[in-house]
Amino acid sequence: MIHYDFDKRRQVLNCTMKGTVTVDEVVVFIESIIKDDFLLADLNMIINMLECEVAFEFNQLQKIADANNRLLDRYLSIKHAVVLDKPLDTAMAYYYKQLSLQRNYSMEIFTTVHAARTWLGLSES
Repeated sequence: MIHYDFDKRRQVLNCTMKGTVTVDEVVVFIESIIKDDFLLADLNMIINMLECEVAFEFNQLQKIADANNRLLDRYLSIKHAVVLDKPLDTAMAYYYKQLSLQRNYSMEIFTTVHAARTWLGLSES
């Protein structure tokens, strides 16, 4: 399951993934963000994957990267913080990062939401 909401005060899209998450679910999530008209043109995102099991393989990451490229056509820039703690997920995130080397996209990987918020320059209060 993928749930997201936009924190207007902090100007960040918070996404939480729980349970088993498939490639198709991630693509549907990205496509829903493409359609949202209430998000800022310079989008900050935190993807919390601490409570999910990734149910896809390395060779399927290109499908997510392709959807992400469509997302980048919609927004001026995206700053994407991924929070995870499993070694295989971390390896896949680093591989995905190499697939996503557009000028208007930056992605970093963290083990805590606090560290992700700090990187995005968000206050904790």
